[in-house]
Amino acid sequence: MIFHLLSAKGAERPTREKLLGGRIQVISRSGLNLCETALIHALPEITLDPPAGKQPHVLTIGNRTGVIGQAAADYFAGSATLHSFDIHHYKTMGTNILAGMRNVATRICQADLPTADMYDLGLFQLNRGNMSTELVYDMVQQTLKRLNPKGRLAFAIEGTPLWLVKRLKDYFRNVQITSPNRSVTIVQASNLKDGIKQKSFAADLSVTLPHGIAFPIVTYPGVFAHRRPDAGGLALAESVDVSDGDRVLDMGCGSGMIGIGMAKMAKLEKLTLVDSHARAIKASQENIVSNQLTDIADVIQSDGADEDFQTLVGKYSLFVGNPPYYSQNQVTQRFVELSFEVLQPGGRACFVTKQPEWLGQEIERYFGEVQFFSRRHYTILRSVKP
Repeated sequence: MIFHLLSAKGAERPTREKLLGGRIQVISRSGLNLCETALIHALPEITLDPPAGKQPHVLTIGNRTGVIGQAAADYFAGSATLHSFDIHHYKTMGTNILAGMRNVATRICQADLPTADMYDLGLFQLNRGNMSTELVYDMVQQTLKRLNPKGRLAFAIEGTPLWLVKRLKDYFRNVQITSPNRSVTIVQASNLKDGIKQKSFAADLSVTLPHGIAFPIVTYPGVFAHRRPDAGGLALAESVDVSDGDRVLDMGCGSGMIGIGMAKMAKLEKLTLVDSHARAIKASQENIVSNQLTDIADVIQSDGADEDFQTLVGKYSLFVGNPPYYSQNQVTQRFVELSFEVLQPGGRACFVTKQPEWLGQEIERYFGEVQFFSRRHYTILRSVKP
């Protein structure tokens, strides 16, 4: 199996890796993640015992390339479900699925695992920063409910595994730890205990804005600012000049707090919430219902792809965004581009950031003039489309 993971830009000197004695070959820009490589190398150490007459079914969590699931499906002569939360990672995995694996490797981009599926092996890739501790707990708990009686979990984790091992011993009778190198630890868990108690990881919050405006929201692990109203989002919601009749697009909406706040402060004609993360979409949809906004609001899962916004060009009077600080500002740049595209002439774009200099320059390239305001130790940037 040969995987070509080169981006459209390519690489002058691509990295070539051979795994499992050459059974797997990967050509990429900088090599697979250490946890990804460690999980593939750990496959020969895993013994599966699926139900009689069934082929092994593997689940992958936290992997963004799709390589691990395909490697496991091939090695165990079974099938694989490749789970992702982010629509961008979902698309990436699609480009990486080999022609010969299309019938056995299935991608899903969902807030939660499918309730009907059962698995013999769960493979978790836990490199630094890709999943919060609470999100790992949540997904482990969901996987346990869908694990066949003799199923097992395997984790590759960067950093200390003690918190994970402690939690797994609550669920399994057998937990084994190996360290293939100094950076990554492999943890395997098998022999599931009976009577495991299920815990809800949702958080119900009350958001309070000026003038006595308050409303409820729910968040989930994986959603930005889970268990707390984000201070930057509050700063933006408190500063925007929203008016009756506005058509609002909230980009990178998370739980939908900013956009819903706009709808509480004025009688909006339209509210559109956009995020790339499946759990943000789930939370936003539930918060629209709980705040009785279903008649004016909709939710779009998008990573900013052009085709997702073709019918929205020039349709909004107000754009609000709390852009992330990762991806070398590429995501933030796309926020600004989209704000200009979807706004009608005279429409306002409002952003919140702790990096106002670069963002201000980027907004100025499109809008020509930027106003800066301070709120809650953040900077609010406002522009009007000519």
